[in-house]
Amino acid sequence: MNARLNARLDGAQPSTDYAALRRNREYAGLNRVLLDLVPAGSGPAVLDVGCGDGAVSEQLLQRDPTMALTGVDPDPELLGAARARLGDRARFAEGDASSVARLFPAGSFDTVVLANCIHLVPDLVGALAAIGQVLTAGGRLVFNSAFYAGAETPADLPLYAELVGTARRTATARGLSLARSAGGRPAGLRRTAEDYRAALEAAGYAGVVVAERTFTLGPRFLAALCSTPMFASAALPGIGRHQAAELLTETLTQLYERTPFTISRRCVYFTATRP
Repeated sequence: MNARLNARLDGAQPSTDYAALRRNREYAGLNRVLLDLVPAGSGPAVLDVGCGDGAVSEQLLQRDPTMALTGVDPDPELLGAARARLGDRARFAEGDASSVARLFPAGSFDTVVLANCIHLVPDLVGALAAIGQVLTAGGRLVFNSAFYAGAETPADLPLYAELVGTARRTATARGLSLARSAGGRPAGLRRTAEDYRAALEAAGYAGVVVAERTFTLGPRFLAALCSTPMFASAALPGIGRHQAAELLTETLTQLYERTPFTISRRCVYFTATRP
């Protein structure tokens, strides 16, 4: 790896979860725009669904230290990291978007936030309905996703195709067996912005507002993306996630050394209210 690329990818090591992506500064920038949609100054009760290690929860509290913040995540290890990060400034519970109505009384929260994790929710309408139950009347749901049908710009599709195709050829040349991917892209990545709007309306929300932003992202973002189970397993099915991430990052390095690049990626933002 040359010095220029090494500087750009420093710290973006392959992992078997979403840690590298959460640490990525460019990825964090996508979520900062989302936080602008959260009311500040009134000390509302806020629920951070899919809070992970508490990075977004911490940013919410930095913006408004008076809010009563609760984080929910299905991963006990990440919840432990969130508790260590925030201490008694927030409370946490183990669960996912679909379980919040069982975890909390109806009307517990003024605002619910899902920061770039809605595409991981399998039963979208069911989860949105559960979230609606724990929102107060007039309460606000805000979420975003940079992983949906339309996030990649047409100009960058050849780069993604070359990245995955080259990594697959390398895997085969090294004697690794790729599984046949029958399902294609995960269901959450096939959803469109219109699918999310329709799901919100089906779950009974009103005042739906949609906005799309385009961000310019460098190879560190792609390296972090390659480390996620979502991307690595879909790109190289049948290979262990860690090994798949290593192969993809190795291929990314080769492509960047040949021709340095950036990519453009869209992120969609939603706000909606519970009537």
